[in-house]
Amino acid sequence: MTQKAEQAEIDSKLKDEQLKVENKLRNERTNLRRLFTVSANTFDDIHHKIDKVKDIHVQYNKVVEKAERLFKFDDEIKECIIFTEEEYDTTESY
Repeated sequence: MTQKAEQAEIDSKLKDEQLKVENKLRNERTNLRRLFTVSANTFDDIHHKIDKVKDIHVQYNKVVEKAERLFKFDDEIKECIIFTEEEYDTTESY
């Protein structure tokens, strides 16, 4: 195998791995967004129907927790994508 062919194979494997990671992260992010929407809607329903402070605080805390997880996950995706682009640029320069 020539050096170019080896490099092309390595690049192909890197891209495949990157796609797998990105797809996994997108799926997890989609699931978190869905859960967040369900929680937010539940909170909204409870807020309009029930005047019990305890139930509202419980639902509010669930919404806040899921929002924090979603924001954390968004940051992880951004880090992964930025790292992958830098890695790709480095590979291109070789």
